Amino acid sequence: MLSVVLIDDHAVVRSGFAQLLNLEADIDVVAQFGEAAAALSWLAHQSPDVAVMDIAMPDGDGLSLLRQVRARRPGFRAIILSIYDTPAFVQSAIEAGACGYLTKRCGPEELVQAVRSVGAGGHYLCAEALNAMRSAGQPAGVLKELTPREREIFTLLVRGESVRSIAESLVLSHKTVHAHRASILGKLQCNTTIELVHFALEHNLLARC
Repeated sequence: MLSVVLIDDHAVVRSGFAQLLNLEADIDVVAQFGEAAAALSWLAHQSPDVAVMDIAMPDGDGLSLLRQVRARRPGFRAIILSIYDTPAFVQSAIEAGACGYLTKRCGPEELVQAVRSVGAGGHYLCAEALNAMRSAGQPAGVLKELTPREREIFTLLVRGESVRSIAESLVLSHKTVHAHRASILGKLQCNTTIELVHFALEHNLLARC
C-alpha cells in the first residue's frame, strides 16, 4: 500500500485528488494540507511514500518545502503538480529534488501512474513537462561512451519507463536490462535513474528522448 500526502492550497483540488487516488486498492491518502508550514510540521514526524504537492502556497512555495524536507530526509519522494509547464519551473522542480512533474491538466490515469511510478522508486515527467524541456543542440559526444543498446535504454529510462517495461519492449531479460542500466549509470557517473534525468536536462538531451 502506497501512502500519499497531498499538499495544495485549493481544498477542492485536494479533495478531488484524494477521492481519485483512494479509489485505487494500492494507494492510501493519509493526509492533506493547504499550507506549507503545516505540511512541514507533519512531515517532520511522518514518512509517506509519496507527496503530491503544488508549487504555489499561501505561506511559501512547494519547491522551498521540498528542499527543506529533503535536507532532513534525502529519500523523500515528491511529485510536483502545478499549472505551470515552462522549462524554468520544470527544471527548478527537478533540481529541488522532485521525482515527478505533472501539470493540473493531467488525466486521472496519469496521476495514478505517476504516484505508482514514483512510489516504486522511479520517476515520472508528463508530456507537457518533457515538451517544455525539449531543446535543440545536443552536445556532440556526450553519450559517446554508451553502446547503441545502452543509448536506447538510456532514452527509455529518461522517459520514465520501468526496467520491466523496457525488458518487455526490447525482448530482453530483466537481468540484462538491470546490467545495462548499471553500466549506463557508471559511465555517466550517476547513482540513480533520477540522476539520469538531471543529466539529460543538464545536457539538453530530452530533445532526443
